[in-house]
Amino acid sequence: MWKNVYRKLKLQYLKLLRSKGAPSIVARSFSLGIFIEFITLPTLGIAFLLLYPLNLLLRGNFTASLIGFIMGKFMLPLFFVINLSVGNRLIGRTLEQQARHASDFNLLALWTLVKEKGIAFFIGSATNGLVMSVLCYTLVFYGLHLYRKKKQARRSLQLKKS
Repeated sequence: MWKNVYRKLKLQYLKLLRSKGAPSIVARSFSLGIFIEFITLPTLGIAFLLLYPLNLLLRGNFTASLIGFIMGKFMLPLFFVINLSVGNRLIGRTLEQQARHASDFNLLALWTLVKEKGIAFFIGSATNGLVMSVLCYTLVFYGLHLYRKKKQARRSLQLKKS
């Protein structure tokens, strides 16, 4: 199973490296896909519908944004707890307040708890998604520059040998 996951990630990585277009456009599109993936879960999948229009608005590479969206699915489970804790920090709720609400169990209290945790999760997901998209933009941008520079050096070396 892990071998298949590794192969799929490697395939997506190679597709990203071989994407056509300027490195800034590919990196921007990839980071948009990562950001949309981070906010997809709290919005129950509705944010996926934003991928194409935002990509058109930013004049990005749709393939690179889909690759970012897919690779974000592998990263997102690592951030569930972090997203909720960041959201609670930004909202201003502490763990003691959450424990107090959890002890009251009726339908209205349950709805309030789900609503508050959903808002906290969405805010944490959006914040962490923004941070991860900036980080991914930087990594993809410089990675593409490095890959293309090495590829150009190999081509020039092959031409000199011929």
